[in-house]
Amino acid sequence: MELYKDVEIVLTTKHEKAKAIEPAFSEILGARIRSLDLDTDTLGTFAGEVERKGNALECVKQKCAWGMEQVRADYGLASEGSFGPHPAIPFVRVDTELLYFIDRQRDIGLHLTEISTDTNYQMKTIASIEELQKFARDARFPSHALVLRPNSAIRGTLLFKGIQQLDELIDAFKDCVRQSADRLAWVETDMRAHLNPSRMQAIARLARKLATRLSNVCPECHAPGWGMVDVEVGLECSWCASKTENVKFEIYGCTKCAYQEKCLPAHGLKKADPAYCSRCNP
Repeated sequence: MELYKDVEIVLTTKHEKAKAIEPAFSEILGARIRSLDLDTDTLGTFAGEVERKGNALECVKQKCAWGMEQVRADYGLASEGSFGPHPAIPFVRVDTELLYFIDRQRDIGLHLTEISTDTNYQMKTIASIEELQKFARDARFPSHALVLRPNSAIRGTLLFKGIQQLDELIDAFKDCVRQSADRLAWVETDMRAHLNPSRMQAIARLARKLATRLSNVCPECHAPGWGMVDVEVGLECSWCASKTENVKFEIYGCTKCAYQEKCLPAHGLKKADPAYCSRCNP
């Protein structure tokens, strides 16, 4: 069922994300992506000049609706990323990408998430060009851009963004040190998508997941977006039959109606390994 073949979907973006999103939507859905360049920095910036109001999901939904309103579109997309420590492994940094889709014709809103540990996200206070060059190597410079500012600004707000040339990086460092009360500079990775290839790859993977999800329709009402919405844990231990925290069923559901189905999980296991049993392996 080709519900989105030749449909134009408006992508609200300032940072060239259509390059990552369009291939999957074209190949899987036959849809066309229309990139709408709006100043999404007004909703928040990674460098902190504008604080993001609300959480990432609220922001990406607002971004999507904003673009659709500008051109009176029925179909819209928007992307939002956030960066920080892994929720389970604090010393590992992750890129959490959100992609939000709105279909006003069917009154559907759907978002998916991609969590990637393949990110160069980092920041540091530096005192020398040698430190700066080591940070740059670790941050995958120059393919991935950097941001510099004074560590303790004497006056004004000096900020260098999107640096991808070594001479430009060194000049920015010298300017920041001169304008810093402690003679130090603050360097961080530029996480804007068009200047961060690792992030673009994560968005591309997420776009493929979302396009695939939209290609699946509900067996009850035939609305697009049928997919896994939850899991049920409690797979029994193969030794003692106690319930474990392993997934017993995957729950698939509709974006439109309340219809759901329980399915066997992708791992295909009918019993859990005793290693995951709190009774057999306390």
